[in-house]
Amino acid sequence: LSLFECNCNSTAPCNLYTGMSEPDDLRNFEAAMQRIIQILCEDAPVVGVDQLASSETWNFGRTSFVQQKALQREIPIMMQSILKIRDGVAEQQTVKEDLSTARKKIIELQEDLLLCKDEQLKSLQSTVKTSVEDTVKAEFKTYSAAVQSCSQSSPTIPAETVKTLVKTIVEEEDRSRCLIVFGLPEEKNEGEKELTTKVEEVMQEIGEKPRVNVTRIGTPSKTKTSTCRPVKVTLGSSTVVSQILFKSRFLSQSKKFSRVYISPDRSPIERLQHRSLIQELREKRLSEPTKRHHILGGKIISADKSAS
Repeated sequence: LSLFECNCNSTAPCNLYTGMSEPDDLRNFEAAMQRIIQILCEDAPVVGVDQLASSETWNFGRTSFVQQKALQREIPIMMQSILKIRDGVAEQQTVKEDLSTARKKIIELQEDLLLCKDEQLKSLQSTVKTSVEDTVKAEFKTYSAAVQSCSQSSPTIPAETVKTLVKTIVEEEDRSRCLIVFGLPEEKNEGEKELTTKVEEVMQEIGEKPRVNVTRIGTPSKTKTSTCRPVKVTLGSSTVVSQILFKSRFLSQSKKFSRVYISPDRSPIERLQHRSLIQELREKRLSEPTKRHHILGGKIISADKSAS
């Protein structure tokens, strides 16, 4: 079958199978060739090319007439398949040429598009650069004028004042992430691991499981063995601190930690103010026993016990 070569102008070698326009054409061609080979090989003696060219060569074998009839049926089928195959090869060559032309046009369009985008990008960069330069110049003039105005009208702040202010802000930020736990039993030779376990148990009692860093405040008492020093608890954020403070009221209902109290980490001034509020609260409860009193937002709130 490889002897039936295509007459296309391609430089690469090809055969009739390359140009098959339809799968059925290939199958019909193969079937016809197989039948011809079977007919020629059935009881046929080996003959040369010259003998095949003469008319006597068709009268060989015991069924030469049947073979001739069969060849007359199969050869037209084979020729029709060959014609279809050749037409398919021509159509394929035309499609290849159209595809090649289309690819060249696409490449040209892509090059034009890239060139256009490059020009647009350069124009945009130039516009942005000019706009930024104008804005920076205007803002710099405004800032310079503001600095000069402030330097002329405002007194210079002493460096010590600035240091004190920064220190106060840092301390407040640190305290916002801390809690103070009162009433937590203290054991002799208590280590950091044991203390951390106790604090975690308290947090779990109110439904919290934060990561904590704990330490006792003050020095152990040598005379009073039953004294429990407060515990300073450092947490990850002020949000966690607020959440734990809100839930700490439920500790009064706990059987194990009913004597444990959690408070914010207050500054010395805030501690004095809180002590004053506690003293005032005690006096209110003695003077007005028919009312319910509590501290809220740095103030004492009173309400009738009969009120719902």
